[in-house]
Amino acid sequence: MKKERTMNAASGVSRRQFLIGAGLAGLGAAGAGLAGCAPSGQAGAAAGKGTDTASAASAGGAADSASLANNPLGANAAVEWTFMTPPADIPADQITGTEDVDVLVVGCGFAGAIASVAAAQAGAKTLCIEKCTTYSGRGGHITAYGSKIVKQYVEEGWFKEADYAHIVRRLTEWATGRVKEPLLWQFAKKSGACMDWLVDLVADSGLQPTLWAGYYKGPDYTEEPITHFFYDDTTDFVYLDGVSKGLGMAVLIPAVIEQGEKLGVEYRYETPCARLLRDGDGPVTGAIVGDEGSYQQINAKSVIVATGDYLDDDEMRTRYQPFTWHADSRLYIPFGISTGDLHKQAMWIGGAMQPSEPHCATIHLESGAQSYNFLHVNKNGERFMNEDVNTQSKSCVKSYQPEGKAFTIYDANSLESFAQSCNDGISGGISSDQQYRRFGVPFDMDVELKLRQAKIDQGLLFQADTLDELAEKAGIDAAGLKATVARYNELAAKGNDDDFGKRPEILWPIDTPPYFAGQLVSTLLAASGGLRQDTACHILDEENNPIEGLYVCGAAGGEYFSNDYPTICPGTNHGRCLTFGRIAGINAAGGDAEKEIADLDITSAMMPEANRVNTVTASA
Repeated sequence: MKKERTMNAASGVSRRQFLIGAGLAGLGAAGAGLAGCAPSGQAGAAAGKGTDTASAASAGGAADSASLANNPLGANAAVEWTFMTPPADIPADQITGTEDVDVLVVGCGFAGAIASVAAAQAGAKTLCIEKCTTYSGRGGHITAYGSKIVKQYVEEGWFKEADYAHIVRRLTEWATGRVKEPLLWQFAKKSGACMDWLVDLVADSGLQPTLWAGYYKGPDYTEEPITHFFYDDTTDFVYLDGVSKGLGMAVLIPAVIEQGEKLGVEYRYETPCARLLRDGDGPVTGAIVGDEGSYQQINAKSVIVATGDYLDDDEMRTRYQPFTWHADSRLYIPFGISTGDLHKQAMWIGGAMQPSEPHCATIHLESGAQSYNFLHVNKNGERFMNEDVNTQSKSCVKSYQPEGKAFTIYDANSLESFAQSCNDGISGGISSDQQYRRFGVPFDMDVELKLRQAKIDQGLLFQADTLDELAEKAGIDAAGLKATVARYNELAAKGNDDDFGKRPEILWPIDTPPYFAGQLVSTLLAASGGLRQDTACHILDEENNPIEGLYVCGAAGGEYFSNDYPTICPGTNHGRCLTFGRIAGINAAGGDAEKEIADLDITSAMMPEANRVNTVTASA
């Protein structure tokens, strides 16, 4: 049953694109926030990987244009993707034992840990299996609407509470409507109560919950102040290439698991899921787990899929996430295990992936130099954008520059100006302001200078006393860079960006040495698309009917995003792990999450009088 995992070099991805995708992998490896999670044997996990996509496509034969005209998948409909073909059943004589549980959770990241605790609290005998040697996770931002912490900060006068109905409209707009809006509303109503539950759950672990103060506060693209994170007294709040100490998932997941163990949850590592079991078109009845020669059958009343995304399967990535091959690096933990095992196994028994393709990906400027909102140029020294946008947009537009290269350019005074603008609520944002800055704490220049030196040491940030020398070090056309900086300084002196419309209050001149050029590195963090689900977290079939006994939560679930990852609520991926993990756990255990999790009272705001325009009678 074991198959050798091979690089899918002929998967329709050029060698250049593949090398771009893998070329900075060392950065991600260095960023492992949770150690000791190498994959164990994966029976059945890589089924179909031995056949490359190009061969699969030719096997399907040529499709005429008429057969594709009304197919939303377009050319993808003509490809026989090997991962969709079920392998042979595992013979009964290879199963060495059986075990009975109420709820089987597959995957022990943040979503699986939350789901297992929720199921156990509902009284279910719960087993959580994980193919790695321990749990896994990275980062730490968690979105939740209207939590007690958010309301506390509102009462203290830090900010006005967000218009949550408006957030849902913005998210739907970002996805151009290609999402299941009831899922967005379910999250809006339930996420605050789930965060309150989590705070109470780990209250005795020594972790402190707080809100992130570094969200973007600009007028055109605004992030919302609803991003939570947890920390302990060992942290220094420094974040570099995915590494942080004493905060985020590195401390939160083990605290959740500890509570699960107290409730009787068994966490069984080095135990891959080889097959989901379903009786024809009836309910899911459990799974076959383990490796060839030592398979066990777990009989379960419900199974929860919490296995994360599929970005380590090149064929699935090519099918669902073709744009991600533009990314410079990958930073998720651990490498090599996100092979979409349970996406495939769910499809093999009748589950369906979300109908909207391509899936969106979370791509931030995380592994390179900090982008801030300084002047950005390509390798020709040309400015190509208004830099006052979110990190996701920067990552995408950078990909279309010559050789996919871009740099942020600034001088000796720029960093102080940016720090002050963050403190004053003018700037900010993911991969710009400091990743774990709290309210009441100013931008820490000592920390930032340490991070700047680390990027210089990594060869991603260059320093020089002249623009000519800077261009030579960074590999930028010198004439182009000098002309662009001169033009930028002219616009800064004028107080108006005639070329790209950047706000004048962040249009700082570049005229005092030393000068800096930081290479921007688009970093693939997650695939934010997956299996079809309803608001109760059932996995759905192609006819959108729920499969009895089969649930999904976290990154494995789909229909929440489309096209591009919206960063207006930093930490939404983890927010989904928490909210839908708890919903899935309660429902899988036979409870009713709709009744058991309180709804946030959301009132839609009226359009401000000042924004109304009478189109019948002119106003003065």
